[in-house]
Amino acid sequence: MDERQQLLLSRFSRRTALKAAGIGAAGFTLTQRNVIRALAQESDTIQDILDITATTERFGVTLLGEALASNGAGFYDEPFPDVVVAVLTAARAQEQFHLDAFEALGGKPLTDTFTVPKAVLINFETFFTALTEQEGREIAAQIAAMKTFTERGRPDLAKVSFQYAAEEAEHRLLANYTRGARPANDLAFAEAPFESVNEFLEALMELGFIDGEGVEITYPGPNEIDATLVTETEPGGEEVDCEPEGTPEDEASD
Repeated sequence: MDERQQLLLSRFSRRTALKAAGIGAAGFTLTQRNVIRALAQESDTIQDILDITATTERFGVTLLGEALASNGAGFYDEPFPDVVVAVLTAARAQEQFHLDAFEALGGKPLTDTFTVPKAVLINFETFFTALTEQEGREIAAQIAAMKTFTERGRPDLAKVSFQYAAEEAEHRLLANYTRGARPANDLAFAEAPFESVNEFLEALMELGFIDGEGVEITYPGPNEIDATLVTETEPGGEEVDCEPEGTPEDEASD
């Protein structure tokens, strides 16, 4: 982790803030909350987006691995149906391919260690609700990312971002269906609550998935990643050129 990444994560780190202040109590301090909000309101850089997305995908790989292992060990109050195990197994592999793609683009994960409430790993309803909500947040983060990519003239990254978000939408649908939501396809348009991807990172910190008080899980989680039935493992397809071929005056005269 380079100096810039350490600075970014340390500005969000609960333990760092408490240690610096000499406070041992749990929870965010008022000062820390203000720092988090201030950073979330800053404009994203492309590197911020790549780093935070890579971090998120490491979380996804780890969480799904832990859930599959917990289900296999019989810890959930309701066992996952075989078809759901197959879906989650494929989803975990997809998250790894997403991670590979964003790291290849220059993303550097901010952390490999995450925290989740214990109920997420033992309660069926809690897990699939958490998964549905997290997939929605990840889609929203990419909506915010595409704004930055278009402002920076990076249609190549906007394309990858859309390809990634489209698959996360499938994960959300399947998790929503499994938890019993009817209809599971309950949104006409994806929600877009974040102004920036940094704001998305703020939400993960507030929820306690990074440096929280829950069960500590570490990337890549237990057991091997099974990509047997997953295809299209890289963000292929034609690149889009957003540069106009002529000037507005030229187009008006045609």
